[in-house]
Amino acid sequence: MNIEYNYCISGLQWTKHMDRRQKTPLLAECRVCAAALCRAVCIVCVVVVLQAPGAGEPNEEVVLFRTDHSGRAWPVNASSESLQPRGGRRKKQTIETHREGERVRYFQDDDNVDLKEMVKREKMGTAEDQNMLYSRMASKLMGKTDGDYHTLDDMFVSSAAQREHSGHDEERQRLRAIQEHRRLAGSMEKCPYCFDSPELSKHLIIAIGTKVYVCLPNCQSLAEGHCLIVPLQHHSAATALDEDIWTEIQMFRKALVKMFEDQDQDCVFLETHMNLKRRHHMIYECVPLPRELGDMAPIYFKKAIMESDEEWSMNKKLVDLSSKDIRRAVPKGLPYFSVDFGLQGGFAHVIENEHKFPHYFGKEIIGGMLDLEPRRWRKPIRENFDDQRKKVLQFSQWWKPFDCTRNDS
Repeated sequence: MNIEYNYCISGLQWTKHMDRRQKTPLLAECRVCAAALCRAVCIVCVVVVLQAPGAGEPNEEVVLFRTDHSGRAWPVNASSESLQPRGGRRKKQTIETHREGERVRYFQDDDNVDLKEMVKREKMGTAEDQNMLYSRMASKLMGKTDGDYHTLDDMFVSSAAQREHSGHDEERQRLRAIQEHRRLAGSMEKCPYCFDSPELSKHLIIAIGTKVYVCLPNCQSLAEGHCLIVPLQHHSAATALDEDIWTEIQMFRKALVKMFEDQDQDCVFLETHMNLKRRHHMIYECVPLPRELGDMAPIYFKKAIMESDEEWSMNKKLVDLSSKDIRRAVPKGLPYFSVDFGLQGGFAHVIENEHKFPHYFGKEIIGGMLDLEPRRWRKPIRENFDDQRKKVLQFSQWWKPFDCTRNDS
């Protein structure tokens, strides 16, 4: 499958990677429509997916979007102006910033940007964007000894007024959206937990709901009854889930608590949300514990969380989840670890430094309580098909009386 990224402006599609013979008629049409293209309004940029020859499937158009740190998706607009070619020596255009001694604008697009667009840019901006802007401005100021600049702010503002090449900012946003789309498509294609993915081990599934399913891990379990609650679609964290998905997760959670209570056991639910750029599939793990260890579990986890991560943190070290769930306790877009004890709530921790916080943090605490070997959670060994089959049959017998997906009429 070949993917080519196009602009759709005024009904004209212009492809960068065409054969020269195919470009010739389009070039003539582009010269005729050049004036119209310059005046065209911003249209949402789309991706045209070209199928392999002979595939017999229609081309697919995908809307390009960028996701901010809170998990909100924003569509990427096509270039509002024709993109000037790079290279060569061209005189930079300076924008009029003062009239009669008073400042009338700071940047070139001040007259075309409204408050809504400014709020959108502020929300979509990251520290990386600010560092890039700072470095670009600093490079413009190197070697300047003009005495008209009285302060550093004056130097930056005056340099910002120098106009960038037309359309380069939109092109930069478009390229970032393309990279984000490729990264997300690659991670979803190889995701071992998406229900439509070929990588999913479907023989480990115990129950399937409307939005969520329950399965067993394909590696050696920490304890008998160790299971996973996973959304059917690709979601990265509980803080970004819709209400119906979260409600169904809680329905499965209540059923599992009843099942393990019937066996005189407690259970602990774990979730770790790290490496936000990789967008790993959300996993809500359930690990049963003996009753005496289940009573001591809150003490173990509270002490471990207080001693983890950075000594000095910007966020609260330990977040109590006894009166509110994780969606109301931790803002969207932050890495976190959460643990719940049965139906009584638990604790959450906002991860400050992902390099000092292992992804197996919760399993390590449970492994220490159960006196297991470290390889069980550090590098778990994948079980063969026969062992997985025995594990599924045993769990299915336990689950059958408490199956919340059956409609008993």
